[in-house]
Amino acid sequence: MKPEEKYQIILNAFHSNRYGVSPTATRGAVESYAKKHLLEGKDYTEALEGAMAAGLVGQGADAMITIRNAGRKLLPR
Repeated sequence: MKPEEKYQIILNAFHSNRYGVSPTATRGAVESYAKKHLLEGKDYTEALEGAMAAGLVGQGADAMITIRNAGRKLLPR
């Protein structure tokens, strides 16, 4: 799986067809979503760190992950 595909899986955890894009998600919710799409373990950790380094998502308070504007642009409308 390419890094771009891994980042897209992480970003899709913030998207809901019903409500649109959520500004935050818990780390557990993102990890659970990633597991459903076969991104787990070391691959998940590397993808999350890469997405943070690329400025797509950021660390919020405690166990929260926030989506940044660069990440929002990659999500469907």
